[in-house]
Amino acid sequence: MSPIFITFLSMLAAFLLLTLTAAVRGVWHVIRHPTSAAASGAKPGEPTRVTNGLLLTGVALAWYSVAMGWGGQFTLYPIYADLAKVGPEAFNAFGHSYLLHLKISLLPLGVMCLVWVSLLWLPPYRVSRRTVWAIVGLCVAFVAVTPFAAFAQDQMLAEGFSESVFARLMWSNAIRSVLFTGIGLLSLAAVRSRWTTRPNHGPGA
Repeated sequence: MSPIFITFLSMLAAFLLLTLTAAVRGVWHVIRHPTSAAASGAKPGEPTRVTNGLLLTGVALAWYSVAMGWGGQFTLYPIYADLAKVGPEAFNAFGHSYLLHLKISLLPLGVMCLVWVSLLWLPPYRVSRRTVWAIVGLCVAFVAVTPFAAFAQDQMLAEGFSESVFARLMWSNAIRSVLFTGIGLLSLAAVRSRWTTRPNHGPGA
C-alpha cells in the first residue's frame, strides 16, 4: 500500500475519531448541563482568522470534491466500459494507470473532512452548529459508501470487466457525488451566514 493511500486512510480515521469524540462530548454536555447546553446552542463562536480560514478552506475543498465526484461519474468511469469493448489489455492498462494517478487527488478529500470536523471544535462565527454537523454527517456518509466504489474497481482489475460490478461502481460514485453536492451547498450556506449577517466589530471580524 502506497504512503499516499496510507495517509488518506489515516486522515479518514482521524476524522471519524474526532467526529465520534465531538458527538460524545455533545451528548455528555447535554446530560450534565441541559439548560446551559440549550443556551449555548445559539451562541456564536468568536470571529477569528483561524476559523475564517478553516471555513473558506472547507468551502474550496467541498467544491473540489463536487467536481471530482461528478467528473468521475460522467467522464472518467464510463471509460471503463468503453475500454472493455476494446480488450482486456486496454482495460487493465487504463485501470492501473487511473488508480496510480488517483492517489494524490484523494488527499484533498481527507483534508476536507478534517477541516469540517475541526469546526465542531473551533465554532465559526455566526455559523449554525447544525449546519456544520450536517456537513460532517455527509462526510461520514461519504466515508461509508467509498469502500463500495473502491472494491468494485479492485474487483474489475482482478477479475476483468463485469456489468454488475461496473453498475456497483457507478451507483456508489453517484451517491458520493450527491453527498459532495450537499456538502458544497451547505458550505455556501455557512459562508453566507458568516458574512451576510450584521457585522460585529470584535477581533478578526
